[in-house]
Amino acid sequence: MNSPAVEPDLDRVPEDDDPESRIGEPVEYDLFGHEEEQAADGPGSKSAALAAYHLAPVLKALRDEVDRRWPHRDRASDGWIGDAAHQATRSDHNPDADNRSVNALDIDIDGVDPMLVVRKCIAHPSTQYVIFDRTVWSRTRTFAAARYTGSNPHDKHLHVSVSHDRALESSTVGWGIAEAPVPRLGDRTLRRGGKGGDVRELQTLANRLGAKLTVDGDFGPRTEAWVRDFQQARGLTVDGVVGPKTLAALREATTRPAPAPEPARREPGSRTLRAATSGEDVAFVQRFIGERRCGRVTGRFEAKTEAGVRWYQRMRGIAVDGIVGRQTWREMGVRVTY
Repeated sequence: MNSPAVEPDLDRVPEDDDPESRIGEPVEYDLFGHEEEQAADGPGSKSAALAAYHLAPVLKALRDEVDRRWPHRDRASDGWIGDAAHQATRSDHNPDADNRSVNALDIDIDGVDPMLVVRKCIAHPSTQYVIFDRTVWSRTRTFAAARYTGSNPHDKHLHVSVSHDRALESSTVGWGIAEAPVPRLGDRTLRRGGKGGDVRELQTLANRLGAKLTVDGDFGPRTEAWVRDFQQARGLTVDGVVGPKTLAALREATTRPAPAPEPARREPGSRTLRAATSGEDVAFVQRFIGERRCGRVTGRFEAKTEAGVRWYQRMRGIAVDGIVGRQTWREMGVRVTY
């Protein structure tokens, strides 16, 4: 007889709580580099007690697809079988009673696109639930995202549990991860912690505007800081999240015609300054407004400089457009010569 899937009594869980909160306690795992059964050392030994367990075939296929898609990913937080102390708890990380199948897999998120994995997992017929970044998607709730309230936030790895039904745990249905298209910028909202090809595209566009980010596909603190500066400079809500409005402003900024080449040295007041211009006059503006508002002096009119100009214009009660034109030059006490 097949063992039932490990699911809590949802009637006892408040609607806004996580349905899998009972299995959210932190655990330690024996991490194996392969799925061969461990040879028993003798009667009563730990390996004898855990003999004949195996990872559910459908989860082996999942891990294989993840490895093919991201062959150089970090595997430090991978795991599937609970340690000896964990055997007494009720968890899919323990071998089940009917065929010693382990029906849970943890996948390290370093070097992968975790949300791609989540999307593919919740679409697979064998999946019971997925936990990642304090969020759970459960079949019992039609995979609608819910807050995960367990003490382990699952922010270093994502957890996948599959059905204990023999046919489903041995399913040969592919997960669609190895061949999934790379997400493009605009396919989803991007925020800190996101990873993927669309983050690379964001970083590439940011660098066209002078960001100097490492293009690694990881939406980390430096990428978030640049997004916030850009949003402030454009008069958008400053939340560090790349949604439709921020993306539209970013595309508009990076598709402007390139400015005509300018002489290396330009005197303050000799032209209008705006995003993407550079020269000694830009450096003058940065020094005039100050590092706190404009950042360090680079001579390049970047997002931080534009934000500083907007701050100065608001402070002086003149039109706030982030552009150093005749009125702003005069407010700075500079003689306008154009």
